[in-house]
Amino acid sequence: MERLKIAFCKGNTGEVNDKLILDALDDPAMLELCSPVFCEEAEAFRKLDEGSLDALVLASPSQTIKDATEVIVTDKTNILVLGKEPTADDIVKFRDILERDFDLQLPRIAIVQETAMQVPDLSSQVTTEQGINTYGPYTVEQIMAEDTILHFDGIIVADKNLASTLVKELAEEAPVRFFAGRETVVTAIWQPVTKEEEEGLADVSWLTHPFFVAADVIRNREFYDEARLNPLPKLYRDKREDRRKDEDKQANENENAEKES
Repeated sequence: MERLKIAFCKGNTGEVNDKLILDALDDPAMLELCSPVFCEEAEAFRKLDEGSLDALVLASPSQTIKDATEVIVTDKTNILVLGKEPTADDIVKFRDILERDFDLQLPRIAIVQETAMQVPDLSSQVTTEQGINTYGPYTVEQIMAEDTILHFDGIIVADKNLASTLVKELAEEAPVRFFAGRETVVTAIWQPVTKEEEEGLADVSWLTHPFFVAADVIRNREFYDEARLNPLPKLYRDKREDRRKDEDKQANENENAEKES
C-alpha cells in the first residue's frame, strides 16, 4: 500500500513545539502509514488543493474552517457539532458523511440536547421520509445511561459546550476534530498541549490520532467512490426495450417514407 503524504501544520500559535511533534511521530505504525510533511498553513492548504498532499493535520484545537462541517471523532461514536437546532437536511448531510467518510452503512443517528423538553418530532419525520435511522431527542444523562450511546454511529448536538460534555464522558482515547463536507481531508487536534505532554511525561496519542483518522477517511472515500463508479452491466436482456427500439425505428422509417413521397 502506497504511503500517504500528510502535512502537519502547527500554525502561528506555538502550541506544539518541534521536539514534541518529532517524538509523537517517531512511531513505526505512523511511518508505515504515511510520510509526514511539515508546512506553514498557507502553503499546506495550497498544496492540498493542488493535490500534492493527501491530507492536512492542524495543531490548533481552536482552528475552524469556513464552509466545513465539524465532526468530533471518538473511539465510541462520531459527534456532529451544528451550532443550531438540527433540521432534516442536517441529518441527511450527516448520514452521507458517516457513510462515505467513515464506512458506516445505514448509520443510526441520535439527537442530543440540553434539556428533556421535546422538539417537533424530527426523528420520526426523517426516519419515515428519508429512510434514515434517527432517534431522540435525548439528554446527556439519557444517552449516557446504560451505555445507550454505544448503539449509535453518530450523535448530533446543537452547540460545542454540549459536545465537550459528551467527549469528556466518552473518550477513552484521544478525540479528533474532522472537517467534513470538503473534497480535501483536514483534521485537527482536540485539546491544547499540557505541561506533562510538553515535558514528554504523558501519552501524546492526541497528536497521532488525527493522522490515523485522516488516513481512514481517505481510504474509506476511495472504496466508497470506487464502488459507485462502474455499475455492473445488466445480466439479462429486456425484450420490451428491444421491442420499443424496433417500434421507434419503424416509426422513423415510415415518417421518412411519407416525407419522400
